Amino acid sequence: MKFKILFITLVFTLLCSCNSGNLKSRDSREVIAEMSNTVKYSAPVVVDEVNSEKNEDVTEPEKLSLDPNINTSSVLKKKIIKDGRISIKTDDISASKKGIDEIVKKFSAYYDTEELHNDETSTSYELKLRIPEDNFEKIIKLIESGKDEIVSKSIHSRDITEEYVDIESRLSFKRDYLKRYKDLLVKSSTVKDILAVEENIRKLQEEIESKEGRLKYLNDQIAYSTLEVEISQEKAYTYKPKPSDKFFERLKNSLSKGWSSLVSFVLWLISVWPFLIILFAIYLFWNRIIRMRKNKRLIGNSKKDN
Repeated sequence: MKFKILFITLVFTLLCSCNSGNLKSRDSREVIAEMSNTVKYSAPVVVDEVNSEKNEDVTEPEKLSLDPNINTSSVLKKKIIKDGRISIKTDDISASKKGIDEIVKKFSAYYDTEELHNDETSTSYELKLRIPEDNFEKIIKLIESGKDEIVSKSIHSRDITEEYVDIESRLSFKRDYLKRYKDLLVKSSTVKDILAVEENIRKLQEEIESKEGRLKYLNDQIAYSTLEVEISQEKAYTYKPKPSDKFFERLKNSLSKGWSSLVSFVLWLISVWPFLIILFAIYLFWNRIIRMRKNKRLIGNSKKDN
């Protein structure tokens, strides 16, 4: 009986020791894993590897659709940028411009640019309107229903949903890494690690600001559509002869032009003086040769006569 009790006690002790050993080994593995993670993030990390297209392409789809049964494109709202241009021909440009002003005020739009061109043949306005997205079609229909003639019209719609979602996901990805780096900065102990982590934080912050700026621009383009409106009115052609100058004015101008021509000619002669000297030397040499030939002929003729 005593032998059985001792045997049971021994077996129970061995089992307890084995369980405690397993627990210790598991705890040690967790500690080692945590230390390895700490070392991994404490070491200088190259931002290019963190922000490489490969890593982002693998990680970001997991962030976009955690549930494989959900179709992301059907859940997301389409991001559309609309812009257009309308050319209008009118008989009363003041009234047409006033009508556009009233439309802009009524539908909470505003002028981005406003230019007036006035010449001998026509008067025209170049207007660039920024219109709230919901009022874009309303303003176009209202302009078309007016009394003025629509010369040309073009409307464009750009679907930027893919770009928008891509920027949002990349931005979330970079913010997550930035948070990890900031947590890692607190745990860093050496100066080398601190400087490496701070450099990565700086680069990530610059990239995040760039993405946020792009996202802000896209949101503005989506919220406010752009419409360019050209209003033109042709003027009746009237012949206007150019006024002619009086005789003394014309004489004065002629004398002035003549003097200018003379000065220009003298300056041209001065600029080509080396060529003039060469030509003069050639003339003297050629003239001397001709004289020598004449003298020889005279001497020859005199000898024949004798």
